[in-house]
Amino acid sequence: MKKEEFKQKTNEVIDELAEAISKLEARAGEIAEDAREDYKEQLHKLRELRDSLTSKLEEYDKVANSKWDVVKESAGNFFASVADAWKENFGKVSDAFKKEPPQER
Repeated sequence: MKKEEFKQKTNEVIDELAEAISKLEARAGEIAEDAREDYKEQLHKLRELRDSLTSKLEEYDKVANSKWDVVKESAGNFFASVADAWKENFGKVSDAFKKEPPQER
């Protein structure tokens, strides 16, 4: 993977993550009471992933193009681990919407 390709893919994932987080935050009121704590925890993990990815992108962006070949495997591995963590945590947050919504009184 070339450095520019890594930057582009990483920015796309950051944008997708930010959009997903915004949508989930907007739907927070729809979460069943028994699932809210887990929902908040998983949403926090998604925010941490976004922040970690942003930080890593800044770190890798400072690497000179001539040294990119040395770190590109590490960058690719990091990107893959973030993608896996995102899918896992997003799935858990989405599950909270499948539980019974709070009953109106």
